Amino acid sequence: MSEIKPFEAAPAGMRLALCTHAMLRILFAALVVLLVGCDGAIIGARDPGPVGIDPRTGETPVTPITPVTPTEPVSACTPSPTPGSAPMRRLSHEEYTRAVEDLFGNPTLARQVATGFITDSVSLGYSNGARFLDVKPVMMQKYQEAAETIATQVTSAANLPRLVTCPTAQGEACARASIERLLLRAYRRPAAPSDVDRYVAIWRAGSTMSDFRTGMEWVVAAVLQAPKFLYRLEVDEPSATTRALGPYELASRLSFLFWQAGPDDALLEAARTGSLATAQDVEREARRLLADPKAERVFNFFEQWMDVDELDVRRDQVLFPGLPASLTSLLREESRQFVKDSVLNGDGKLETLLTSPVTFVNGDLARHYGMTGITGATWQRTSFTSGLRGGLFMNSAALVSHDKQTRTSIVNRGLRVRTQLLCQTVPAPPDNVPLNLQPINGEFSQADRLAQHRTNPNCSGCHALLDPLGEPFEGLDAVGRERTRDEGGRAIATAGEIAATRDADGRVASGMELMRKLSTSEEVRECVVTQLFRFSNGRQEEPSDLCSRQRALEKFKAAQWSVRELFVAMTQTDDFLFKPGATP
Repeated sequence: MSEIKPFEAAPAGMRLALCTHAMLRILFAALVVLLVGCDGAIIGARDPGPVGIDPRTGETPVTPITPVTPTEPVSACTPSPTPGSAPMRRLSHEEYTRAVEDLFGNPTLARQVATGFITDSVSLGYSNGARFLDVKPVMMQKYQEAAETIATQVTSAANLPRLVTCPTAQGEACARASIERLLLRAYRRPAAPSDVDRYVAIWRAGSTMSDFRTGMEWVVAAVLQAPKFLYRLEVDEPSATTRALGPYELASRLSFLFWQAGPDDALLEAARTGSLATAQDVEREARRLLADPKAERVFNFFEQWMDVDELDVRRDQVLFPGLPASLTSLLREESRQFVKDSVLNGDGKLETLLTSPVTFVNGDLARHYGMTGITGATWQRTSFTSGLRGGLFMNSAALVSHDKQTRTSIVNRGLRVRTQLLCQTVPAPPDNVPLNLQPINGEFSQADRLAQHRTNPNCSGCHALLDPLGEPFEGLDAVGRERTRDEGGRAIATAGEIAATRDADGRVASGMELMRKLSTSEEVRECVVTQLFRFSNGRQEEPSDLCSRQRALEKFKAAQWSVRELFVAMTQTDDFLFKPGATP
């Protein structure tokens, strides 16, 4: 295993910023710099690219999505692996939180320290894009503050026994053994002896100044600021040509895909003993991780794909009186429970994910929906019986995530079908086009206003693709409740039309009919592969990824379109098992 020299690996400007900042802090920070080194963090540069409609708002220009649709059969792929790029990835805030939770067994503390972090940049709909997860000076300070807070908590008298290997014989030998174990889990691979020595020196300085506990506190704070923790480094056997990933690299890729965190002891042991060397080994471990309760964390993919993480149901209190104060968290938990039930515990099929009328409510959410017979805080499985809704896209948190404070947004709902379910790009509106509709009233519905909008030649091209996809969902209001009349009192119409697709065009009478058609569309199935590929690889697809995506698609098909099996299929691709050669 080749080790990165931490200080020399950093860009010059970053080394200066890191060291200058550290010298201004207390003695501990200076010791970290002197003994561990200013581990380098690569600052990414944002490439704005061409302009399109923001898939989250429909109004703000951003980089558009330009998918490469898998069309070539596997037989056209070469026998040699053809992985795409594998950029170094900083932990997203979700990954950081889960990693800290697993290291120290304190999820509350992990969430608490990450609350003040600067929001991660979103690329292609996901907040784990490698190119955009940089470390600005203010974020460096946040990491340091978080590390110090965590270190104080996990080395307290009550928690120290969990951290050290020999609580009754605390000395340098105990410190060294404890540091080696901590670094194995934090670095996600065995630490080099030189790394262990540096952290032992930090412990020695802290313990000399105070006591054993203080020394361990300094060590934990230093470890949590090291790039070998903050970045998903892949440094096994570097090569100028395509190579198979090493066992510890595979262990990390597996655990971050399924658990959003570092490997557990079993994965690390499999890597150490040579039991994580083949594609079959990887599949075995993938299934083990997927069967573990921590696999519920795959919801992070679904909530970003469907914009559940963007949910904000602050609404006009006159139009929407009496909303539960905790409605946002209630709707997000409803979505999480639905994904767990349909993907992890159910048949896992895409059709189920997109059309099942099953949902989960507790007493508060049941009252919001007007359901009877469900009380208390326990989440209970039930079904929508009206036939108006079903599936993840029509789950309230997903459907209303970009509605307005006073009304639903037909445009945004239709736009998200185009981008999230069909992976299509919608061009940006011309500069001279007004983006706001006139108020909804008893004379004109939102659909009427949009129909007028489409008489403008500058608007018709885009709105003809969006409005007929959003109108079928009008049976659900801006807080997820079923309705028969809109905000202005006019009767709801839910007819719409799918257009500009390869295999799903046609009129639909309702949102459920639209989702049933899309759930069996080849174009949608390919889009699901594309979405999970982007999330799992932290980047946009490239031409060299075509065979990986096509193989995943064919395994998806062989598994009768099981989304659960698609996660496993992703671990069997060239992009997961191999890495391209390093560029000189």
